[in-house]
Amino acid sequence: MGKGYTGKILWVNLNDDAKNQFSEEFIPDEVYEQFLGGYGLAAKIIFDNQEKELSQFDSKNILAVVSGLLTNGKAVFNGRWMLAGKSPLTGTWGDANCGGDFAPAIKYTGYDGIFFKGKSKRPVYLLIDGKNKKLMPADEMWKKKDTTETEEYLKQKHGEDFRVACIGLGGENCSLISGVVNAKGRIAARSGLGALMGSKRLKAICLRGDEEVSAYDTDGVWQYSTQLLKDLVDENKLNDFGKTMKNCGTAGTLTQSAEIGDSPLKNWLGVGINDFPPKMADKINGFSVTKYEVNKYHCYGCPLGCGGICHIPDNKMLKETHRPEYETLCGFGTQLLNDDLKSIFLVNEKLNRAGIDTISCATTLNWAFEAFDKRLITTKETDGLELKWGNSDVVVELVDQIINAKGFGKYLKDGVKMAEIHLRLTNSDAEAMHVHGQELPMHDSRCKDGGFGLGVGYEVEPAPGRHTSTFPGIDEYTEVDNGKELNLLYNKLKLQPKYIFRDDGPKEDMGISLKNSSCAEDIVNGLGLCNFGLYLGPKVPFVEWANATTGWNYTLDDYLKIGQRIKTVRHAFNIREGFKPADFAMPKRARGVPPLKRGPNAYSPKNPKIWDIAKKEYYGAMGWDRETAVPLRETLDDLNLPEVKKALYVE
Repeated sequence: MGKGYTGKILWVNLNDDAKNQFSEEFIPDEVYEQFLGGYGLAAKIIFDNQEKELSQFDSKNILAVVSGLLTNGKAVFNGRWMLAGKSPLTGTWGDANCGGDFAPAIKYTGYDGIFFKGKSKRPVYLLIDGKNKKLMPADEMWKKKDTTETEEYLKQKHGEDFRVACIGLGGENCSLISGVVNAKGRIAARSGLGALMGSKRLKAICLRGDEEVSAYDTDGVWQYSTQLLKDLVDENKLNDFGKTMKNCGTAGTLTQSAEIGDSPLKNWLGVGINDFPPKMADKINGFSVTKYEVNKYHCYGCPLGCGGICHIPDNKMLKETHRPEYETLCGFGTQLLNDDLKSIFLVNEKLNRAGIDTISCATTLNWAFEAFDKRLITTKETDGLELKWGNSDVVVELVDQIINAKGFGKYLKDGVKMAEIHLRLTNSDAEAMHVHGQELPMHDSRCKDGGFGLGVGYEVEPAPGRHTSTFPGIDEYTEVDNGKELNLLYNKLKLQPKYIFRDDGPKEDMGISLKNSSCAEDIVNGLGLCNFGLYLGPKVPFVEWANATTGWNYTLDDYLKIGQRIKTVRHAFNIREGFKPADFAMPKRARGVPPLKRGPNAYSPKNPKIWDIAKKEYYGAMGWDRETAVPLRETLDDLNLPEVKKALYVE
């Protein structure tokens, strides 16, 4: 009987003078028992093997490409794969999560992950065909083929059943906001890890294999999956978000997000109901977008199909294109007051082909538009471009410049932090919305509908400034709700925790609830599950799936402890790099200082220090020092992390 994992990883040394370009490492069972798979396994491997304080593109930096513990099993929503490594964008721990069709391909090669080190002198791609592994020259693709063209080229050359993950011009130019793309538009975008891949001169990873993994109790896994699948087709068990996702994906939340204050407009200075009212938002929301949809798109292992393949007439580039997600529609639409839907489709396709993060790019443009609006920059700096809110033509032109690192775009291609440095606007009236370099997403931490927990996560998570770093709905799993069916109250993109923290002071169990939501997300990513699957209404049996797959007999509390262990190692990576809590702070605007004067987020905190109070509560609950955030010795002992203790404490 199997346990769902292959029990080994592949090391790839890209150095031209490497004696052994490929080497296998067998991973003991206890590592999976402690870290699961996905970025949990990556955290363990990278922390143990990477030197501290390496420079941004040092060839010794490790780039991990990993699948989850449940990938290729009988669970559903199990199609996520992850990148991990030191973020070139922030200098901290970095990771990026992606759907598409690449996750199963990793495991079919017989490995739970592929770990790259070194740097090639010339562009190469990794080709794995069954047992055969080669580093192949990529000169014919490097800066000549975008991500869609690269995938088509490699499949034509090697076979349609190969799966490809690759970088575009963003990664090749080492843009700090670049990612890695598969399935012609699904991108592992955050943390700038496409730049790390590009710095190694690695254009693509092309995989085909037939190595199967088996579960301890396949019938048991399928039994739980069958019940979930029945619940997902029961309209009475889907919540509003589930019904929206089924019809038009995350695009369907756009109008509501602007109305309730979840969408931060005009670089966090605007108000949705005033500046981008429903009559504008409806032009770019899910119902408008799906008019162009020709097919539903399902990532691997997904029974829902929240993606869509669209066709835009009279535009060759948009003959076949992925439907933009909420973040992209909001970032290039709502936030910039742009209701020209076709321009957003075009920007989405261009950035996917270039392998550039749409969240970071849009947030950077928002800052530039504010700076222009306040005359901090003029047409002299922008090469004649009039950065006026709602000007869709300028948005498209500026995205082209960012992709090609030309014109005014060359100052924006590395994200908002570097843009304000290049243009000498640090601490100006145009506030750069990032946490330690990572651009904030399209979810407002001032929003009374769940924003507070997001904001705390923006500051305390190992990969800062991210909206997908926590799973607040775990409270519904950890408590019995008077016998009522769980998970039916979830709404919007984020599940609502039991404790809605407001602005007057700490509430009972604040730290525990923040800890649980934080650690639960590491379980999700260790298992390789899609976050959206957990938000739809029916309870997702991830504990039961994991136990039946591996033969373990763990409780939810046991898995939360595994999540705590993964989180602590990722966090310790940052501590070892020399970072302190003060290094990770949202811009004042994101903390509500000064408060907005209108709209649903217009309020003054009763206790301005509530953010810092919550962070200390979280640190304490995690077993870290409440002031320094260094994991305590006794916590590291309890989590069985002697290597972390040795790294953080010089005995």
